[in-house]
Amino acid sequence: MMAAETSPIDPQYLMLRFSETLPKDAVVVDEGLVSSNSLPRFLPLRGAQDYYGLASGGLGFAVPGAVGVSLALPGRPVAVMVGDGSTMYGVQALWTAAHLKLPITYIIANNRSYRIIKERLVAMRGTSKFTGMDLRDPEIDFVQLGQSFGLAARRVTDPQDIGPALREAFASGRPNLVDIRVADGFGA
Repeated sequence: MMAAETSPIDPQYLMLRFSETLPKDAVVVDEGLVSSNSLPRFLPLRGAQDYYGLASGGLGFAVPGAVGVSLALPGRPVAVMVGDGSTMYGVQALWTAAHLKLPITYIIANNRSYRIIKERLVAMRGTSKFTGMDLRDPEIDFVQLGQSFGLAARRVTDPQDIGPALREAFASGRPNLVDIRVADGFGA
C-alpha cells in the first residue's frame, strides 16, 4: 500500500509521480532497486528502447549507463532512477554528462543507506544488525556533488514538490540531478 504525500517520501509515491512527469519520448534507465520496485505498475512502455534496467545483481550501471544510452539515442531525454548507494559506484559519470551537455535527469531516490542490502540481510539471514550500510555520518550532499560536476541540482523533501521539480528538470534539456529524500524503510 502506498503512503501518498508523506514525509519522508514513500518510494511508491515517487514512482507514481516520476511516471506521470516523464516526457513522451523519454528513455528510462532504472537502478532504483528497492525504490523502483513498483515502477513497472506505473510506467507506460511504448518501445524496445524506452527502458533499461538491471539484468543481474550488479550495482552501479545506471549513472554511467545513462551516458551511453543518451549517446546511442541522441535527442531523447533520459530519465535515470537510481538509489543513493548505486550512484556512488559511478558518480564520476555525472561530469561526463555535464561535459557533453546530455539531456539526462538523474533522480536519486535517497534513503541514506544501502537499503537493498539491509532487506536481503533480514530476508536471508534473519538479522537486523547492519554494519557500514548507512550513508549518514557524514551525509552525502548529492546537490553539492552534482553541482560540482556541472549539473543543475536540487533536493526535494516535500512530496508536493516532486512533479514540479521533475517537469522543470526534464524541460531544461540539459543534465540535471534531483535528490529526492525517500523513507529508508527501517525507521531511521
